[in-house]
Amino acid sequence: MKRATFNILFYVKRTKLLKNGDAPVYLRITLNGDTAEISLKRCIKPTLWDTTRNKAKGTSPEAAELNDYITSVRGQLFMHQRELQEAGKQITAKVLLNTFLGVGEKQWSLVELFQEHNDNLKQLIGNGFSPLTLQRYDAALKHIRNYCTVQYNNEKLPLTEVNNKFITGFDFYLKTVAKCQHNSSMKHIKAMKKIIRIAIASDYIRKDPFVNYRITQKNVEREYLTQAEIDAIINKEITIQRLDVIRDLFIFECYTGFAYKDLAALRKENIEIGIDGHRWIVIRRGKTGVTCRIPLFPVSENIIKKYAAHAEVIISGKLLPVPSNQKMNAYLKEVAAICGIDKDLHTHLARHTYATTVTLSNGIPMETVSKLLGHSKLQTTQIYAKVVNQKVEDDIEMLRAKLG
Repeated sequence: MKRATFNILFYVKRTKLLKNGDAPVYLRITLNGDTAEISLKRCIKPTLWDTTRNKAKGTSPEAAELNDYITSVRGQLFMHQRELQEAGKQITAKVLLNTFLGVGEKQWSLVELFQEHNDNLKQLIGNGFSPLTLQRYDAALKHIRNYCTVQYNNEKLPLTEVNNKFITGFDFYLKTVAKCQHNSSMKHIKAMKKIIRIAIASDYIRKDPFVNYRITQKNVEREYLTQAEIDAIINKEITIQRLDVIRDLFIFECYTGFAYKDLAALRKENIEIGIDGHRWIVIRRGKTGVTCRIPLFPVSENIIKKYAAHAEVIISGKLLPVPSNQKMNAYLKEVAAICGIDKDLHTHLARHTYATTVTLSNGIPMETVSKLLGHSKLQTTQIYAKVVNQKVEDDIEMLRAKLG
C-alpha cells in the first residue's frame, strides 16, 4: 500500500512583489502528490523571510504576528486533516484547503454577525432589553462598517481577520476619525467584544483577539449645579415663552432626577398617592427597566399645575409639554446665558444635580438615592460620592466657626 504524504509549506512569491517591495506570503498544501496553494493575505520584505525555516526572521512585533498566524494556520490544517480522516472522507489538497477556508460553510464577517445580533436584539425590545441598548449596538456597528471600509476597503472583513491589530486600529479610528471620547470608544469596543464572544462560542473563530487587549474607563467629573445656581434659574424673569417652558422643564428634572427620555414619557397616570399621603411619580426607567418612585416636591408640583391647561398637555395626555431633546438642549444654552450660568446646561446635567445638590448634599443616604435614580447597581450611584465628601468638609468648616 502506497504511503500517504502530507506536507505544508509557507513561502514568499518574489515574482509578485507589491509596489512597496513586499512579497506576498503563500501557503502550499501537498497531499499524495496533489497540490493546492493560496495567498495568506500577508506580506513581508523578501530579506526578512527565512526560506529554510519557512517563517519570518527576527523578533519584531510584525514578525511575531506573522509567525503566530503561520503557526495557527498549520495547526488548523492538521486538525482539519485529522477530522476529515476520522469522518472517512476522501481527502485531496484542494478538499483540505477548502475545508480550511470554510468553502461549503458560511464564512461569517464581523459586520454580518454584528447585524444578526442587532436584528435579534430588536425583537427582544421590551422583553429584557430597552431601545437604548439597541441604539448602542447600532452605533457600534455603524462605526465598524466605516472602519472596515476605510481601513481594509472591505465592509465584510472575515471574522478570521479580526486580530489585536484590528482592535487597536479601531480604537485609534474611533478617537481620531470618529472623534469619540475615550469612554465612548471603549463602549463601542465592548460591544464588538460581545460579538467576538458569540463568534467563539459558535466556533466561527478559535482564537480570541481580545486576549492581549484591555478595555479601560477614565473617571469623568460629573458637573452639576449648586443650590445658588438652581435658585438663580428659578428666580430669573424670562419673558420669552419657549425659554420659560424649557427653564421649567429643566428645573422639574433637577427636582425629580428624570433623564430626558423618562421626562418625555411622563403621563398623568404616573402620579400616585403614597402611603405618606403625598403625591409620587411612579415610572419604569427606559434605560434600565427599573421601577422608580419619585417624590413630588412643591417646586415640581407647581410646574405641573402651571402646565395643566397647556394645549399640548391636554391633547397628548402627557404630564408636561416636552419638546425634542435636541431643541431642549439648544434652548438650554440660551437659558444659561440669560441666567448668567457659566456651565453647559443640558438635560442630563439636571439629573446629576438631583443626585448631588438636591439629595446627597441634603443627607439622603446613597442607597436611597440609588433607588430614586433607578440605578440597577449601587456602584453607578457612587460616582456622585465626592459631593458627600464636600458636604462633610463644609459642615466641618461650619463647626470650626462655631467652636472658634
